[in-house]
Order: sequence, then C-alpha cells, then structure tokens
Amino acid sequence: MQITFMAVAMDLPDETSPYNPIHPQDKQDVAFRLSLGARAVAYGEQDVAFRGPFPSQILSTPNYLKVAYDQEVSVTPSENIFEICCSENESPWDPKARWVPAPIMQWGLTTVQISTSLCSPTEQVAALRYAWRDWPCDFKACPIYSASKILPAPPFISTNLQPKDDGK
Repeated sequence: MQITFMAVAMDLPDETSPYNPIHPQDKQDVAFRLSLGARAVAYGEQDVAFRGPFPSQILSTPNYLKVAYDQEVSVTPSENIFEICCSENESPWDPKARWVPAPIMQWGLTTVQISTSLCSPTEQVAALRYAWRDWPCDFKACPIYSASKILPAPPFISTNLQPKDDGK
C-alpha cells in the first residue's frame, strides 16, 4: 500500500504489563517510531530513517547464508534469532522438513553471515527466518538494529535463497 508505514515493536515486550507482554506499557518508543514514519511518509521529510534493516539479498553456500541488508546494521551475536529450514527435498513445506537455530557467525556493515551447520549432509537449506517467535528478544535487545541502534530489523521469512558460486 502506498503512503503507509508502521512501527516495529517486537523489541518492546513487557513481562509486567497487566495486558500481556505483547502490549507494552512503553508507548513512548512506539510513538517515536511512528512519528518517524509520519515525518517521512505523511509529511515527506527527506533523510528521515523510519524503517529498520530489511534483507535485500540472501546468498547460500554449503556452509553458511549471507544476508545482505538494505542499510547499515548494528549486530549483537545470537545463537537462535535466525532459524533455517533443513529439508531433504529443498522444500520448506515437506512434512519432514525441520526448523533449527542458525547462529550468527560474522557480520559487516550491511551483512550478516549465518551458519547452516545444523542441517545434516543429506539436507538442503530450504528457507530462512528471523525473529519468528512469540517473544523474539528482550527489551531493546534484538540482535539486529539499524546502525543508529534505534530501529529493529523486523521479522521475516524467505525461501528465496540464491546460490553463491565462490563459497565466500
């Protein structure tokens, strides 16, 4: 939809909220993120970042996946925020396919390298997902944010894994 925006708030859970943890009492951060979207989209202000990092390309090798983001990122190591789907027939919809944690191995200014070592030698990586849980991260502690550390990367799932020839 054109001229729309949203604020990602998955990093603002509140265990003590009387309205359940998915309804944070910290409305100031949500309002701030929404105001960034309003300034950029509704008011047309230039150079106002209002989206967190989103994958622009996912390259696949036998040992890892390399996720390229559409902007610079701030990364904190994580063993389980990413998950890969291991499948013998390369389909995430195969009933025998399984989702396993995929640790962050390395990162750069705009990339994150994810291990695929938990798939068996007979399995292929059929899909990748990020923050695909009810409670993906603690308060303002997701593994991937914008370079400014203000906007979290949103959850995603991708079956569009492109092979990388050189293995690097």
